[in-house]
Parts: sequence; C-alpha cells; structure tokens
Amino acid sequence: MTTTKAWWQDFFIDFRPVFGLITPQVSARQARYIIKKLHLRPGSTFLDCPCGVGRISLPLARQGIRVTGVDFMPSYLEEIRKLADRRGLKINLVQADMRRINFKNQFDGAGNIWTSFGFFDKESDNLLVLKKAYQALKPGGKFLLHVINRDWIIAHYEARGWFETKGVKVLEERSFDYRTSTLHGLWRFLKDGREVVREVPLRIYSYHELDRMFEAAGFVDIQAFGTMKDEPLTRDHRFIHIFGTKPKKK
Repeated sequence: MTTTKAWWQDFFIDFRPVFGLITPQVSARQARYIIKKLHLRPGSTFLDCPCGVGRISLPLARQGIRVTGVDFMPSYLEEIRKLADRRGLKINLVQADMRRINFKNQFDGAGNIWTSFGFFDKESDNLLVLKKAYQALKPGGKFLLHVINRDWIIAHYEARGWFETKGVKVLEERSFDYRTSTLHGLWRFLKDGREVVREVPLRIYSYHELDRMFEAAGFVDIQAFGTMKDEPLTRDHRFIHIFGTKPKKK
C-alpha cells in the first residue's frame, strides 16, 4: 500500500532560502517581544514548535531562556545544532510532527511562529496542535500563535507574486477557496536553470475562529494584536499575534 506524502514533508526542503527574507534584527525583536509578553526570564523554559531553522530559538537561548525546539525537518535541526554549538548555546532539539509531541506541564511559555499553522486537512488535527501546546505548558504558562490574517489576505488578495532570495527566484500562483478558507498556492522555485514545483494548501484563519479554537484547547485570557506594539487587530494587519494562558491549578 502506497502512502501519499503530505505537502509539508517535502515543501520545506525547497523553502529553506525563504527564511533569508527575515533579517536577524527582526527575529531578535520578535524574541524580545516573546520574552516580554510571555513573562519569560533567564532560566525560563520555552517550547518553539515548530522551530524551523532556529530563527526564534537561537536569540531566545542567547537571552538565557532554556529552549526546546521541535521540527519535522532533520536538516533544519542539524543547522540549529551547528549554529548553537558555534555560539556556545544550549538548545534541546526534537525531531517530530507537531501533532505528535507529548510534553506535559513542562514549559513556562510556548510559541508557534510565522504561519506554521493550518497545515492539515482535518480541522481536528489543526486543533490538536493547539491542544498539544496547551498540554506542554505548566499551569499559568502562556502561548503565542503568530499567523497570517485571513482578513488581510481577502482585503489585499493577489493571484500571483514573486520574489528572489539567496539566489533563488520564487513564484507563487494563488487561488482561494471561500468555502474552506484554504489558500491554494502553486510555488515554483527556480535556481541555476532547475525548477521545483510544490502545491501548498494552507488553511488560514480570522481572529474569531482562532479565539474559538483557543477556547476549545483550554486556554483562557485570550488576546490578539496586529503588531508587536500591541495595536488592536484589524484587517489591515498582515499577521495575528494571539495569546492564551493555561489556567493555574485551583
């Protein structure tokens, strides 16, 4: 019996150069924002899931946060390991599907950053990602989900776009399914005369949907902002920063 690979199992091999679009300065600002909003301090524990190439894990570790990074991509984890060793940083790295982690009451804070959500066909699986983050937190721990804003996508929709980074030209053709709120992208990666094409179906969300999902996962004190300056969220904000807290034991 042949098992069909999920799109995300191969897509991030070719996606790697796209991380270069975000400067180290922006990543450092995001890390400081996480420290502030999640009330972290040196010695606090943080779950970065998925952690990608360590864009957030590394600057957090530099600030004395005890980071555990989880990602499905072994090559990403190896890249983090080498950078951490070079910089004298310690990061616990775990290769896993974010639906399959089984941490319990271990972390002061957790984050899912840069639209690493909505990957799965079953909505129950996307909700499971939130439930696993909730399970991983200590009582009183806080979680940040940072994702593209569906309302911004609708207001600023473009059927195609392109950019170049790290010597790779990336073209994306898009279509939007209004019934399922799924953004279908056909990504073309071109380098040295070679083209790789990947199909990406990404479920995207409005705040009210995420608010309900956070509640279903068990979070309380749910808040969302449009920027790292905590501006009230509108359709003109490209990203949603939504926070939830795991209740303290009574």
